[in-house]
Amino acid sequence: MSGHLKRLCDIGYFTCPQVSELRPYSIPDRMEIIEILTGGKLRFEVNGAERIFGRGTVFWHMAGDQTICRTFIDDPYRCIVFRFIVGENRRPGPRVSSWQNPEETMTFCEECHRAFHSGGVDLEALGEYAYAMIRWKSQSHGDVPAENTPKALRDVCAYIERHLGEELSLDRMAARCGISRPHLFALFRKHLGKAPLHYIQERRIIQAKIQLTAPENRSIKEIAMNCGFPHLEVFYRQFKIQSGLTPADYRRKYSAGYLQENQDV
Repeated sequence: MSGHLKRLCDIGYFTCPQVSELRPYSIPDRMEIIEILTGGKLRFEVNGAERIFGRGTVFWHMAGDQTICRTFIDDPYRCIVFRFIVGENRRPGPRVSSWQNPEETMTFCEECHRAFHSGGVDLEALGEYAYAMIRWKSQSHGDVPAENTPKALRDVCAYIERHLGEELSLDRMAARCGISRPHLFALFRKHLGKAPLHYIQERRIIQAKIQLTAPENRSIKEIAMNCGFPHLEVFYRQFKIQSGLTPADYRRKYSAGYLQENQDV
């Protein structure tokens, strides 16, 4: 291994006993420990407030941090633990995150655990794969909020995703999910760090990027309409703000035809 990641030390499962709190383990110098919840629930402080997390949550600890330790006697947490040696003490990803699909998370954990203990496996390759996958999945890619966010927010974001090409009324979305408009704004600010309209614009531009590089080769005007931009000039302006390119330039840069014509790039 080279660069930041030096070595995968071990992968193992841990089941917390029926207690409300454990003695935490302090992470030593040049080590990172990743705990992924496979069951139960626990309490963990994020931005000064204690929250409850469950299956599929990823906790990424670096030197100086402490492992998860506060749980519930009636439903203690279970987790898989990845331990890595690294070249320097720097945070490679968010301290707490969740994959969108808990079942996908569990499949990944079982795959890595089985491979590590099966013998005859290239541990360097396994370490690089596990580290890169966890880092990638732990980043925010603008997806619908994960399972540990309020159901009302997940419902609103799922509704937005299904209706990106339509006019989206904040009052209508709030009413559909049984919350007030101010509560809707508060949920977005607290859990996504942005206003609902900003989130909607981001999702629309992401969908536009996908369509611009899709094999159907739709016109830019059609793509703008499909993604909820009835006015082409607004679409161009928002696309340039978020991507730094015009839609046409984005298509030229990332289409398969462009890549084939510029194989030396």
